[in-house]
Amino acid sequence: MYIIDALKSKENIKLRGWVQELRDLGKVKFVVLRDKTGILQIVVKGEEISFKFKELSKEDYVEISGKLIDSKQAPNGKEMIPDAIKVISKSEQPTPIDLSEKIETGLDKRIDWRFLDMRKPKSMAVFQLQSELIKNMTEFMHTNGFTRIFSSKIVGSPTEGGTEYFPIVYFDREAFLAQSPQFYKELSLLTGLDRVYEIGMVYRAEPHHTPRHLCEYASFDYEMVADTMEEIMSMEEELLRHTFEKIKRDCKNILELYGIKVEFPKSIPRVHFNDAVKIVEKMGVKTEPGDLTPAGERALSEWSQKEKKSDFVFLYGFPWKHKIFYAKRNGKVDADSFDLLYKGLEITTGGLREENPEKRAQNAKDKGLDPTQFDHLRFLKYGNPPHGGLAIGIERLTCQILGLENIREASLTPRDPNRLTP
Repeated sequence: MYIIDALKSKENIKLRGWVQELRDLGKVKFVVLRDKTGILQIVVKGEEISFKFKELSKEDYVEISGKLIDSKQAPNGKEMIPDAIKVISKSEQPTPIDLSEKIETGLDKRIDWRFLDMRKPKSMAVFQLQSELIKNMTEFMHTNGFTRIFSSKIVGSPTEGGTEYFPIVYFDREAFLAQSPQFYKELSLLTGLDRVYEIGMVYRAEPHHTPRHLCEYASFDYEMVADTMEEIMSMEEELLRHTFEKIKRDCKNILELYGIKVEFPKSIPRVHFNDAVKIVEKMGVKTEPGDLTPAGERALSEWSQKEKKSDFVFLYGFPWKHKIFYAKRNGKVDADSFDLLYKGLEITTGGLREENPEKRAQNAKDKGLDPTQFDHLRFLKYGNPPHGGLAIGIERLTCQILGLENIREASLTPRDPNRLTP
């Protein structure tokens, strides 16, 4: 039984959890028990039970049985009078990091001891919220006719081309960790499944040491038959609307823990890249060819929040020469591609794909890539429907919802150029 359920019980109960606090006031002693649902104060009286109290240390895993009574002074308005205390597993002392949240521990050390750090309610809440995000996003996908797929993360050629990939030894030849499930999503549409999605890890060998980059992250991808980029953006808007409405209703305790209020706009504004450049440069922020820069993204989001009352803003119409080779050209200059910014950070990249195999091969050549390295091209010759899709970075979305300062806080086991453990 969890503590949150025990608080509603009028019978004798048995609980398991970790010892969070111990207080010895002589004739009366207190134990604060913690599990994933909350804490409960245990009032220890009597010689036999007091003897058991002496065996306890902070973070021991224990089993305590007894009866709940009302108490105005206790957390939750209830406390337990125990009739038995059993130590199931002792904890070494002292613990390597402070778990009381009275002492601030640096992020690197917290990650070194991630699975102890997560005993703290605020740390655990990050991953509970992340789980709810995925649950609600998955629910939306199935309600809207998407089929979930599972593609290999070991591939014969880099998905994105370039150099930002991890080569691996695959028996007697070279292979790569997938930078994206992109081609597998697209090829799945050839089967007649007109809407597919995937949730999985992707890998980018980017030597970045920033608070917004990881070498391995969870990506929520979907691909669908579509004629226009607007169809892709509108689907994401409804996906996020559904997800935010659910977490606003079901994750109140987590949002309150972080002092966060989530609101979803009536509609997400769409801003062409050229117009965005003018907006942010008018705000005094410099941009780069084909890129707003992180500072520009933050500035555009500030503009969107102030002028459009939206924490989200779609940025579309990027110059094609700065986009990936499979992006569909819109005329000679623009690409039918977009980003979604949320509170100053890009959380989504998406758009229409070039469905014509000859044009895609030529696009690859125009990017200095060898089309023969992309095995998927041979499939596109057999009746390929127009389509598009996107990828949402789950850690980035989690960070922005909770206002976390570093994406590593939202990754269970973050991987960056310096970290391979835990």
